[in-house]
Amino acid sequence: KLLLMHEQPSDLNIYSGKLPLGHLRIHPQMPTGGRARLIAFVGDLHVMLPGMERQRVTWDGELELEKNLATRRFTMGLTWREPTMRNAPASRIQITVVPAENRLTWTLLSSDPRGDEPHTSTLDDAGLQRALREIDPSLQTLFQSQTRSITPPVIRALQSSMLIHGERIDTYLVTIEQSGQTLLEFDVSQLGQILRAKSLIGYSLAPDDLVP
Repeated sequence: KLLLMHEQPSDLNIYSGKLPLGHLRIHPQMPTGGRARLIAFVGDLHVMLPGMERQRVTWDGELELEKNLATRRFTMGLTWREPTMRNAPASRIQITVVPAENRLTWTLLSSDPRGDEPHTSTLDDAGLQRALREIDPSLQTLFQSQTRSITPPVIRALQSSMLIHGERIDTYLVTIEQSGQTLLEFDVSQLGQILRAKSLIGYSLAPDDLVP
């Protein structure tokens, strides 16, 4: 509610330690004309894959919410190029999730238009495993190994504060935990802007005027 109330965008740099690797922009919106509440996002990240050169991945999408903040629709697109091939065409996957219809749709876009047909599955474990298997069999193996004892995440929001340029400001500290581990934590200002974030996998996020 705080993010949407003020419609303030958050522009964050993504770091690994002190090394900048990408950018994330989050823009909450309250459109007119009866459209649902939206949280749009766009960004990019340079990732290092084992045995490969650093690769740039870009993403864009939006989270569409009902009035009670239940998810109406989630869309996301990921775009990348094969780093070992010079002038390689871009590859892209587009994902749409509609909880009310129990539907997950994905489309793999490539230089071969014959492979661009949309695929659909359900939002249960069987449907997700089928989607991962068709996208990349190695992802299915990873998913199965990670979800043998999966528990629902716990989300907490507590009043907190942080020091910015010598001035202490009030924030909300949001944490997402699972099985006793903190997956993500971030500070939100009173105007609904994300001021900093830290993830379990080692990435941290901060605006231009702050460093991790």
